[in-house]
Amino acid sequence: MTNTHNTRDEWLTAAVNMLNADVFEPAGIERLNASWRIACSWPGGGSARKRIGECWPSGSSDDATREMFISPAEDDPLEVLGIVAHEMIHAIDDCEHGHRGPFRTMALAIGLEGKMTATTSGPELTANLEKISQALGPYPHAKINLQDRKKQTTRMIKMACHDCGFIARASRAAIEKAGYPTCGCGGFMYGDV
Repeated sequence: MTNTHNTRDEWLTAAVNMLNADVFEPAGIERLNASWRIACSWPGGGSARKRIGECWPSGSSDDATREMFISPAEDDPLEVLGIVAHEMIHAIDDCEHGHRGPFRTMALAIGLEGKMTATTSGPELTANLEKISQALGPYPHAKINLQDRKKQTTRMIKMACHDCGFIARASRAAIEKAGYPTCGCGGFMYGDV
């Protein structure tokens, strides 16, 4: 029987519950019982637009909740379920060990393969994820295409004074029109520092 979920977050929450029962418990891993939330949202951190998932430990949330985020650039249900499984391991571990030790042990036990920072689903896990995907129904999301995003053209150029180190910013258009300004101390400003 196929369930229908109205929102991405409902689908993701149901996915966590099904992964707990159908993947983690059969592998001998205690289910994710701690307080947790999951959402389709840009992961934070350094390369937020490149990350496909992320988990934050309970200490990062004011209500001690483990927070999992799945990138809106992902929309394939099997890929999303694999990402959810990866992030669930971090949540179970409360992000204590990164991708080492207990994380690696749990990842291999449920059927994740490859480099631990970028796992993929092995054949047995993929078969389980296909069953879960069918039971969940369609993932109610259409991916965001990052290639079509218009690049910012008005980036401010950082300039510094050669003599005193004073820092200022100006638009590229202003610099192209008038050139680099002089500093209040009389020194020459140079750009892209």
